[in-house]
Amino acid sequence: MHLDRSTLHADLSALQRVCHGVADQISLQLNGNQISLQQTGQLAAQQLYYQFVKRSLKYQILLNLLHSGATSKADFAADLAISVSTLNRRLHELNQLLAEYNIQIKNGRLVGFENQIRYFYFHLLWFARPYRVNEQEMTDWMIDTFMAKVEQKFDHPFTEAGAMKMRIWLYILEQRRKNNDLAQVQYFPEPTDFSTASFRLTQTLSDPFFEKYIFSWNRHEHIALYMFVQGTMVLDTNNHAAQVLIADAAQQLVVKQLNQRFLAITQKQFDFQQLPTTFQARLLDSLTQIHYNFIHFQGLFRSIYYHSITDQIQSEPRLNAVYQRLLQPETGVLTEFDKYLSWRYLPLLYLMMHESKVLLHVGCDFSMETSAAQSMIGQIRAYVPIGIKIALELYSTTATYDVILTDMDRVYSPATPTFVFLNLQNELDVPRLKNFLTDHYFDKLFQ
Repeated sequence: MHLDRSTLHADLSALQRVCHGVADQISLQLNGNQISLQQTGQLAAQQLYYQFVKRSLKYQILLNLLHSGATSKADFAADLAISVSTLNRRLHELNQLLAEYNIQIKNGRLVGFENQIRYFYFHLLWFARPYRVNEQEMTDWMIDTFMAKVEQKFDHPFTEAGAMKMRIWLYILEQRRKNNDLAQVQYFPEPTDFSTASFRLTQTLSDPFFEKYIFSWNRHEHIALYMFVQGTMVLDTNNHAAQVLIADAAQQLVVKQLNQRFLAITQKQFDFQQLPTTFQARLLDSLTQIHYNFIHFQGLFRSIYYHSITDQIQSEPRLNAVYQRLLQPETGVLTEFDKYLSWRYLPLLYLMMHESKVLLHVGCDFSMETSAAQSMIGQIRAYVPIGIKIALELYSTTATYDVILTDMDRVYSPATPTFVFLNLQNELDVPRLKNFLTDHYFDKLFQ
């Protein structure tokens, strides 16, 4: 690591202080030349990550801007106990990150479209902080009253996570309105015509409370609320009011085109008759919200989960081929298609695999007694890759199978692919078996 002993000791002491921030759930032990990290309780990675985030100067700068609106560099540096030159360096680094959201820090304040500033802060508070921290902080009279009125009026239209997202959005709205003259800001990158939807929302939320405390008699706030609800996956799609809102978004021309494009590409590979009709409806609801977000918001937080599933799909060529085709936009489709939709599309493909009724029927013909053969089937089932749906059963000459597994030199139907074990008593055949089952499952799934 090329560190001297004093630097290493200082860094380890700092890590110990971070560990103390998560109570008794994790500890860093220093015993002479030995260093050990021990988990002593239930701890999510996000909790530990937050201990680093909340100590970072960049995070503190961003929260300061949210809570103060605008500050001179001298006051900013004094509040953070840093020099102005250090502040300038951190602001330059932050602006490189904020460019993703098409916003910047200039003259001690955030500049850009108001909807994008709020979207950025929503991502910062939702992705960078543990759920419990948000749960404790996103509550006050205005937020609690709004949520109670909406949930009563629309019979709980949000998912549990969606309700927390709404609380975060309302908290950001409060802070921005308290510290900024919103009458002077531009909310959206271009004129946004939501007259019908905005009118419907205004009529529905006719309680004077909403107009005074949420919308401030500002039409742009009606639109901003509508866009957030449509584009951030907060709605419970089993709720009637939520279904009406999603159906409204699905009629927007570009949303409709992108939905149709996804379905046209996947229907060439997946047999949609093998997908339950309830799932197909949920899929369309998800696509509508994903594409609405893609059209109306800019900015992306990529997660560890995204990288794990993108690595996994590389080993599944046929599924990967569908995925890559989805990420190749035709002429005229909005820019940065790959960047913003890749992490959204991939989970949908895996969900389609999971929900498909396609099953690989496998006949097992082993040279052993029935009880031992049944036990062997149990071992083979443990080798099946996650996501591959198969039915293993003892071989019968009267049954029809997609593939056959055997350890015997026996003649089967030429039309049925057969896997012959070299030796059932060891795991030499396991890698080859996994590839065999995976290949034939995808053959059936995509036939």
